Amino acid sequence: MKLMLAILVLLAPAQDLKKGVLKAEDAGPDFKIQGEYKGAGWGAQVVALGDGKFDVYFLEGGLPGDGWNQKTRVKAPASTAEGKVSFASEKFTGTVDGRKVAAGDVVLERVERTSPTEGAKPPEGATVLEFLAKGKDAPFVDGLLNAAGTGGFFSKSKHGSVKLHIEFLLSFMPHGRGQGRSNSGVYLAGRHECQVLDSFGLTGENNECGGIYSIAKPAVNMCFPPLRWQTYDIEYRLATADKGATMTVTHNGVKIHDSVEIKKKTTSAVDGGPDSTPGPIHMQDHGNPVLYRNAWVVELK
Repeated sequence: MKLMLAILVLLAPAQDLKKGVLKAEDAGPDFKIQGEYKGAGWGAQVVALGDGKFDVYFLEGGLPGDGWNQKTRVKAPASTAEGKVSFASEKFTGTVDGRKVAAGDVVLERVERTSPTEGAKPPEGATVLEFLAKGKDAPFVDGLLNAAGTGGFFSKSKHGSVKLHIEFLLSFMPHGRGQGRSNSGVYLAGRHECQVLDSFGLTGENNECGGIYSIAKPAVNMCFPPLRWQTYDIEYRLATADKGATMTVTHNGVKIHDSVEIKKKTTSAVDGGPDSTPGPIHMQDHGNPVLYRNAWVVELK
C-alpha cells in the first residue's frame, strides 16, 4: 500500500504538467532550468520538453528584441542525468543549471525580462473591458481571467477601430507540442486573431505566438517563457471600401507587425459580420489554462 501511494505521488506532478500549471511552485524542477540567458555576445533560450529533456537555442548577438542578429540560431539538445543538465551540438557543448549556461569560454547568465508596457494604466477616455463567458458575467478573480473551460470570453461592448492593451500569462506545459502548448488567442472585432501560444524558443510562424493567425508571422518571436506576464499592444482598424482591416502589433514592447492588411477572417472567427463593422474583443478557450488581465481599449477615429 505504501509503495502504491508513493507511485501515485510521483505520477501526480507529471499529470498536472500535461494539463498545464499556472504557478511556479507547481511546475517542477525543469521549470527552474527553462528560461533566457545572455552574455559573451550570445543569448540562449532553454525550452523544457518534459521528463528532464530540453532544447537549448543559442542566438548570436543576444536575445530576440535585445541584440540577436536574427540569423544565427544554433540548436543543442539537452538532457538530465544524475541531477545535471548537459547539452551538445557541433558548436556548443556544456551545461545549464538554472543560473547560467556554460559552454567552454561562453558563459551566459540567466535574465528575467519584463515588458515595458506591463501594468500600463488605461488613459483618460479608455474603456476597461468587461467580459461574458457562456452568456454570464465573467468577473476577474484576483484581477485575472482564466480561459480554460469557459468557452472563451467576449467583451460586453462591441468595438471597431481601437488600440487594445491586454496582458496574458501562458501555462507551463512542457509535454505539449505545437498547437497543444498553452493555446489561446485574442480576436479583434471577433474576426481577426493574434495568436496566443507557448512558442518560447521557436522560429515564429503565423500560427505561433504573435502571429496574425494564418495571415502573417511576426517579424521576430518575442514570446517570453511560460509563467511570465506578457503584453500585446494592438492597433486595429476596420476595413474600408478601399482596404481590408489592418493590424499593428507590439509584443512585449517590440513591434512585430506594422499595418498588416487582413483580407479574410482568420480561423475560428466568432463574429461573422462584415469586416467594416464593430464586433466583440474575444479571448479564445482552446482547452489550455491561460490567464488574462488589464484589458482596455482606446477608440480610434
